[in-house]
Amino acid sequence: MAIEARVIEYNSAEAVKIPKKAPQSERRALIMEEQQWVINTPHRAQRGAMIMMYAGLRRGELIPLLWSDINLKAKTIDVNKSVEIIDGKSILKDGEAKTEASIRTIDIPQQLVDFLTFERARNGITMETGDTLVIRSAKGKMLTESGWKRLWDAYWNVLNLKYGDFTTYKKAHPEIDFDKPESVHNPHGVPPMIPPITAHWLRHTFATLLYLAEVDVLTARDQLGHADIKTTLEMYTHLDKVYKRRSMDKLSRYISGEKSEKESCVDTMSSSAT
Repeated sequence: MAIEARVIEYNSAEAVKIPKKAPQSERRALIMEEQQWVINTPHRAQRGAMIMMYAGLRRGELIPLLWSDINLKAKTIDVNKSVEIIDGKSILKDGEAKTEASIRTIDIPQQLVDFLTFERARNGITMETGDTLVIRSAKGKMLTESGWKRLWDAYWNVLNLKYGDFTTYKKAHPEIDFDKPESVHNPHGVPPMIPPITAHWLRHTFATLLYLAEVDVLTARDQLGHADIKTTLEMYTHLDKVYKRRSMDKLSRYISGEKSEKESCVDTMSSSAT
């Protein structure tokens, strides 16, 4: 903004070089078991978690999302607005998303369609009430920063209590008389036994699922709403390193003469054209 207003001539932050050994925050995809935790645990926050995991919405895109933005028949979600947190409040960006590329239509998998179909029916959402927020406060308003934190902390606590393995903790604290806490309100407290699942992890899970499903980079960029394809390429390159064995298996199949589904489709199309 300062550059556009001619207050400064260039962005001085562009000259900053981050040391290679600088600490980085961990952002990973949920493993299959953790994905099942989200799928199998009803909670007020589950709806948001499912949408972030299977549609890749950012938190700022999820908070203002309306039921009317979701087309279950077409299996799409229209991302056309976003919020930013200012002084703890969610402020709508004048009907705009994070960037021009963020305004997009996401194709969603059948698993999410089935889940949202059930949720919509369970909550009595109709054409007349379609402008209802998908995720909202107790008063039906957009979540504030503190509201989101309370909701997400409560959700994580439920997941931790349900799926955490407290065996090691029990051995280290024999004075505490429980094998597994029965409530998040346990007077001894409930120690963290599962990873700190975040909105970023869920979005990264969606990106990883796109990669594992062999969705091409251009389509992945559009689905994720990246303004620059370099961001998507860097993500795919990183995933290539993580899943390099999978790439080598594809090479082994190719050398042995096996054809992937994609190659078979290409052959079929070529034969049809001929």
